[in-house]
Amino acid sequence: MRLRSRVTLALLPLLIVSCRDATVPRTGSLSVAIGGLPAGVVSGVIVTGPDGYRATLDASRTLSSLAHGTYAIVASDVNTNGTRFAAAPASQMVIVGGDGVATASPITYAITRVPLTVNVLGLPAGATASVTVSGPGGFTRVLSASTQIDALEPGSYTIVAGDVQAAGITYRPAPRTQSVLLTVSATTASTTVAYRAGTGVLGVTIAGLPAGVAGSITVTGPGGFSQRLASSTTLNDLESGVYTVAASLVGSALTTYRPVQASLTSNVTDGTTSTVVVTYGGAPLELSLQVVAEGLIQPVFLTAPAGDARQFIVERIGRIRVVVNGVLKTTPFLDITARVNNVGERGALSMTFDPGYASNGYFYVYYIDANGDIALERFASTPGNDVASGSAGLVMSIRHRGSEHHGGLIAFGPDGMLYLAPGDGRCCGDPDNNAQNLTNLLGKVLRIDVRTLPYTIPAGNPFGGATGRAEIWAYGLRSPWRFSFDAVGGMLYLGDVGQDAREEVNAVLSTTAGLNYGWPYMEGSACYAPSSNCSVGRTLTGPVYDYPHSEGCSVIGGQVYRGAAIPELTGHYLFSDFCRGWLRSFRVDAGAVTDLRTWSGINLARVVSLGSDAAGEAYVIAGTQVWRLVRKE
Repeated sequence: MRLRSRVTLALLPLLIVSCRDATVPRTGSLSVAIGGLPAGVVSGVIVTGPDGYRATLDASRTLSSLAHGTYAIVASDVNTNGTRFAAAPASQMVIVGGDGVATASPITYAITRVPLTVNVLGLPAGATASVTVSGPGGFTRVLSASTQIDALEPGSYTIVAGDVQAAGITYRPAPRTQSVLLTVSATTASTTVAYRAGTGVLGVTIAGLPAGVAGSITVTGPGGFSQRLASSTTLNDLESGVYTVAASLVGSALTTYRPVQASLTSNVTDGTTSTVVVTYGGAPLELSLQVVAEGLIQPVFLTAPAGDARQFIVERIGRIRVVVNGVLKTTPFLDITARVNNVGERGALSMTFDPGYASNGYFYVYYIDANGDIALERFASTPGNDVASGSAGLVMSIRHRGSEHHGGLIAFGPDGMLYLAPGDGRCCGDPDNNAQNLTNLLGKVLRIDVRTLPYTIPAGNPFGGATGRAEIWAYGLRSPWRFSFDAVGGMLYLGDVGQDAREEVNAVLSTTAGLNYGWPYMEGSACYAPSSNCSVGRTLTGPVYDYPHSEGCSVIGGQVYRGAAIPELTGHYLFSDFCRGWLRSFRVDAGAVTDLRTWSGINLARVVSLGSDAAGEAYVIAGTQVWRLVRKE
């Protein structure tokens, strides 16, 4: 009896566990990833399973507490704004079992059918158009007004428009026939059929422009008619009446083309052809400067975030000022004067906006701190506000105890990485050999990834470990006061201030890593230390342009002009000199300088920087003022 009791007690825990397993259902989880749909668009994914389970998923989701068994996942097509998205895979089966998370194959939506918008213009109220659209698979549809046709198969569509009679007037379409190629794209394709009442013809000839230079002509006439022309064109099916042909100046290759007559008129009648000739005359481009802001304290840099009409000006004392609609705001955007050492060449030297500024509000400031060290700091703001919020963390500090050669520019490259260029540390002749020493960061171009802090080293940097500091992108620089990227041309331009004899501008492909710009072996294109045979046994990158100290004393690197106001200057690199105050420009063609020009009539005392706004327009900073570069009228 006693033995049986002991056995019964020993088996009791096993019986309890057995009972629990028999009565408590086992559950698991199922992860379903859904991608490819535009933001805010709900997917068409349904999950069904044991015991009548059913769930509709709007987006990626992990379903939990699921009974063990087989689940069916069906992804239906999604239509949004006339575009159809199909999923792959459209269906799948997943077994949920055990205690882990079962993972479905990722569901990816892709565009399979697209909309086409046909705009019908020019008909009076109540008139019915006659437009036939035909395309793949025998598709045909007749339109009587502007229409968006949804979910069309990709392919070529033909649009044929017929004449329309209304109130005794014949309205003729232009064009009568056109083809539209629909491709798989999230962008809605559109085309226009413009009806006109009349049989008049106006031929507009543009003369005096070289091949490849487009004119700027606007033709206006009866019934709200308006059309822009870039080349000689014949306008058909015009209503009778007076047409005005207005011409604007155009520019290309440092030449300004102005119309001999800015406005011409022509009387068009039914059944006849009238002609107008617009003649352009060319003259060398002339530049001038227009004051943007004055009364500043030691301004040293100007920039703006993408898509922002304001200008942000860095004052060396440690403030950033904002110009809004041509007015300099009294309250600074940022004031860190208490933290900035601005004795001698020190100070707040530049800033740059994060590529994601419109959403994250981050910007960065390069300044010299109270100890004399170089500081790179991130700050936060609300995009659109004229006053920043405050610090978002120190990104980098570089020991620098000299009073000179701090470099001073930061900029994001086309690759989204942050570049900065500290100077070699102190005068003269780089006594500490910093520029050629790959174990420190002075006299270099640095490249870092600041998408998260602490910063990381991006792929492609040429050094690291035993070869040198991983932050280094290029080396051999003395005092790189200003550099800039030209994303269109794929180039990095860098002005390096010389020692005793020469000033230099470097221009290299922005993707080229590990270059040695030569200092102190070379000063510009000349040997410095040693005074001869300095490049023997070394691979050095020389400047594309340098000039002697008889023409200046300190190069002020600038940027390639990419604005719209002076098209004749497009693609030309602008730069200046602190002592002489001239403005020069050139283009780089196949690695050589061409179209070098010193712009007459521009001479400012103590130029310290060139800058550009979000529209690509160029600015010059000197003394206490900021000027915008403009065409001399």
